[in-house]
Amino acid sequence: MSRTLWIAASGMEAQQMKTDNIANNIANVNTQGYKKGMIRFKDMLYQKVSSPGAGTANGAIPAGIQLGTGVQVASASKLFTQGSLESSSADLDVAIEGNGFFQVSLPSGKTAYTRAGSFHMDQAGQVVTGEGFPVLGFPTLDTNSTSISISQDGTVSSFSGGTTSEKGRITLARFANPEGLSYLGGNLYEESAVSGSAQTGNPSTSDFGNIAQHKLEGSNVDIVKEMVDMIAAQRAYELNSKSIKTADDMLRMVAGLK
Repeated sequence: MSRTLWIAASGMEAQQMKTDNIANNIANVNTQGYKKGMIRFKDMLYQKVSSPGAGTANGAIPAGIQLGTGVQVASASKLFTQGSLESSSADLDVAIEGNGFFQVSLPSGKTAYTRAGSFHMDQAGQVVTGEGFPVLGFPTLDTNSTSISISQDGTVSSFSGGTTSEKGRITLARFANPEGLSYLGGNLYEESAVSGSAQTGNPSTSDFGNIAQHKLEGSNVDIVKEMVDMIAAQRAYELNSKSIKTADDMLRMVAGLK
């Protein structure tokens, strides 16, 4: 019976973590550039009462007796599918259609990466995030620009004093394994040992996506699926709790024997 208690407890803990992940996805359903989290499970070690093929007086046992000990979380990663594009009127609101990340310089000197493209221009013409972090790979703009144009291939032009001048092209970054990125919060990611090194390039080239001006990438969370998954996780949690109650009832019966 003690085995049942521990197995059911591991199931409850796993479903609790899944529910936490679902709650975080739902909370960020309107967060710009948010990528939904996914929880994957794996079974735990098995207790081998008798191994398959073990010999007995009557011959070899074809299947053996192998009892599971529960479940545990195998990974908690992000799903980097495209989010829906939402219209915006700001010239420096841009979204990536396809593969790639914007590069952001953190106060620590490290480079972070983001899909959230709501940018601004500071007093020196530098493009920055809402927190004031400089956006790397973005050309410096004229501070007296009346309008800014950004094409699909990342070419940035500014209109000032009746003339249009080309300022350069945006540079994006991509990774061989984006699921391996380290999550910093604030829509920011950081390179890790398993994500691979950042590969940089211009939009609309190689495996990089296009730039969409006056657009913002929304969350890729499907709220209906999250609600269905939450109900399923809740039911699984209830069933595991009933397993604990059943094991407790059986132990009570054993303890009551005279």
